[in-house]
Amino acid sequence: MRLGNNKFLLALCDGMGAGSSAHKMSAMTLGLIENFYKVGFDNDLILESVNKLLAVNNQENYSTLDVCLLDLEKEIADFIKVGAPFGIIKRTNNLEVIEGGALPIGALDSITPAVYKTTISTKDIVIMATDGIVDAFNGQEEMSEFVSKLASTNPQTLAETILAEAVRLNNMSAKDDMTVLVANKKKKN
Repeated sequence: MRLGNNKFLLALCDGMGAGSSAHKMSAMTLGLIENFYKVGFDNDLILESVNKLLAVNNQENYSTLDVCLLDLEKEIADFIKVGAPFGIIKRTNNLEVIEGGALPIGALDSITPAVYKTTISTKDIVIMATDGIVDAFNGQEEMSEFVSKLASTNPQTLAETILAEAVRLNNMSAKDDMTVLVANKKKKN
């Protein structure tokens, strides 16, 4: 989602469980996050507010939240992970792993997200995925190795290739939600 001033919000939300209940929780969490960012609130206030709204319902409906705020003018990427698995920045000569952490949003009255800030350049590719993808790869090392060997720089091709490999590794099925989000910074023409 474009936030204005060359700032973009990338977000994945994975509701616990499966089916319509998990989908509803993910959609509600993402909707709240998007609306707060559109208005211009800061990260801490957004996460605390959404967490309190979700925790108030006293149901065991939690969501992992994986956010990347890209500021293309300042060439900065802010990652905010709440219960989400690691992410990857594929750079020209290496991979940078963005560690996940924290409990899912809505699980406790207050949260401490894993927050990471890094620079982002024109050739860098941001890769975010739900735990269904990461688990299919048996974790960080195997997925990082697979991603490092991919030659394409097209975000759609990369996302489809990673998803196809995760499904293949999972005996050609999706045992959990499997979502991959890939983005890169392009030069203005």
